[in-house]
Amino acid sequence: MPPEPEVGPSGACVSTNESCVAPSGNDPETGDSDKYGLYIEENPSRLVALGRLYEGSTAIHNIPLLHGQAKVGVEEVKDAEALVPVPTDEVTSVGQTLNTFLAWPTHLVKRISEHVFTLIICFIFQLIFSL
Repeated sequence: MPPEPEVGPSGACVSTNESCVAPSGNDPETGDSDKYGLYIEENPSRLVALGRLYEGSTAIHNIPLLHGQAKVGVEEVKDAEALVPVPTDEVTSVGQTLNTFLAWPTHLVKRISEHVFTLIICFIFQLIFSL
C-alpha cells in the first residue's frame, strides 16, 4: 500500500475534486503561472495574500463564479486575520485560504508586476511632494 500523502501547508495538497492548489502553481488547463497579489477593499486596497489566477475558469466546486469574480489559488498568506471578500461556509479569513481555490473580485486581483509599478509610482510622488 502506498504511503499517505502529506496534506497541509508543508506538504502537497492532494484532491480528487480540484479543491487544492497544485504545488507547482500552474494550472494544467490554462498554463497560468504568474503570481498575483490578492487585495481586500480598503482605501487604498490592501495586499493580504499571493496566489495564482486561473483564467477561463467558470466555477469552483461546481458553483458558478459571478460576474466580476475570478478563480484564484492562494499560495502565501500576508494577513491571516483579514476577511476574504467572498466568504464561504468553510472560509472566512485569509488565514484559512492557504492552498485552496476560491472566488475573488477581479478588481482586487493584480499581477505582481502591476503592484511593483504602483509602489514605484507612489514612491516617486512622495519624493516629488516632499521637496
